[in-house]
Amino acid sequence: MPDTSAEDETRSELLRKRAEIVARVDQFGAHDPAEVANLGFGKRIGDATSYAVERMNDAYQARTIYAQVAEIDQALERLDAGTYGRCVVCGTPIPAERLGAVPWAALCVPCSAKRPAHRGER
Repeated sequence: MPDTSAEDETRSELLRKRAEIVARVDQFGAHDPAEVANLGFGKRIGDATSYAVERMNDAYQARTIYAQVAEIDQALERLDAGTYGRCVVCGTPIPAERLGAVPWAALCVPCSAKRPAHRGER
């Protein structure tokens, strides 16, 4: 029988972290990807160039943050499916220490080491 109090605690932690991350996106403002793609640097360094670089940096950071939100959403889906805490590649249990550090971790340490840098996991 699953430990529902542990599941509830994990779900609460994932939802708290998700809300925290989504709130961070507000710092960057809403950037239309098409707008960012059309930003020009001009011929001289100046305000327009600084603005373009700032907008591109903000868009990159927002995209990275949204990727982390997607990883948290996937962890919530695994929790609902009863597969949370198991590596999605090999199926072995993910150590509690790893889940404590990265509650949305989808991979065990060995599988994570085999993959190119996986966003959001340490």
